[in-house]
Amino acid sequence: MKLSDFDIDFNKFKNEKDSFKFQLKDTFFELKDNSLFDQGEVEVIVQCEKFENTLVLDYSLNGHINSLCERCLNDIKIKVNSVRQDVLKLTLNDDLLKEENYLSINHPIFSVYDPIYEQICLDMPTRIICKNSITQYECKINHPNAHKNNAVDERWSELKKLIEK
Repeated sequence: MKLSDFDIDFNKFKNEKDSFKFQLKDTFFELKDNSLFDQGEVEVIVQCEKFENTLVLDYSLNGHINSLCERCLNDIKIKVNSVRQDVLKLTLNDDLLKEENYLSINHPIFSVYDPIYEQICLDMPTRIICKNSITQYECKINHPNAHKNNAVDERWSELKKLIEK
């Protein structure tokens, strides 16, 4: 998988509407430098509709991301299920081309990689813990120091008597 796999060339549209399907695997996350996630399986369907000077992209994401629980470090799967819509304007104005939602009329190619990655990140819960996973289990943490030996040193007990007086 490479970044150019996510480029949509609107000049090659057969109709006014077209759809693209992407199966995202671990290689999708490897394309991003310092990606927040490493593993997952997400199916993405992008419905594109072309108007005179406007392009409408409707994204539908469904799948899961593999991660570690922030509390107990168990492997968990976080569900990804969302929709998103982007509206792009076609223009010849060079100043507008610097803006985010504008494409050149002469070269209308748009990469859907970043919007898909952003939507996956937005779908993640604030806390990546077992409770927010697909299984919704509670974290079970067994601390090795939780069962301390509470042997009382007699010297301290004598000092505590002084405090009480």
